[in-house]
Amino acid sequence: MRPGDGGLSVADSAEAQGNGRGWLKFAGAVAAAVLLGAVTLLVWPDARTLVRQSFTEQPETYTELYFVGTPAFRDGAVTAEVALVRHGPYHADYTVVAALETSSADRLAGVSRRVTLEPGQFTTLDFRLPVPSGQVVDAIAVNVAGGMENLRFRLPGNASGGRP
Repeated sequence: MRPGDGGLSVADSAEAQGNGRGWLKFAGAVAAAVLLGAVTLLVWPDARTLVRQSFTEQPETYTELYFVGTPAFRDGAVTAEVALVRHGPYHADYTVVAALETSSADRLAGVSRRVTLEPGQFTTLDFRLPVPSGQVVDAIAVNVAGGMENLRFRLPGNASGGRP
């Protein structure tokens, strides 16, 4: 081609394409973003949980278990009221267990209550756990037998015989 005839020479077309450098820059940026994302997933546990939850079907059925008030020492015993709420399409049977724990995390004999709940049904359960003579209790633990619902409340100050 002659200069001035309006055509492109081989050197002009190579410059117009950028010699592939634009593609390399883009590929490098994508690789850096993927690497940064992988490092974030490896280092940050909350990020792993969030990604796992976004790719995993979440349960439509679950149970809420919570303390209604603050557990307390009363007349040589620890008293606590818990609430249980059923979320899901069918009724379910539950066994709720409450027990006292010592400061060394030994669990003392507990009390259990059985309850059947319909979908959306709410109930409260009262527990009264006598503190054995000479024992020092540190916490009350409540859980649904066979379930993932667990509560633990550390009682104010260690108490022997139910007295703070």
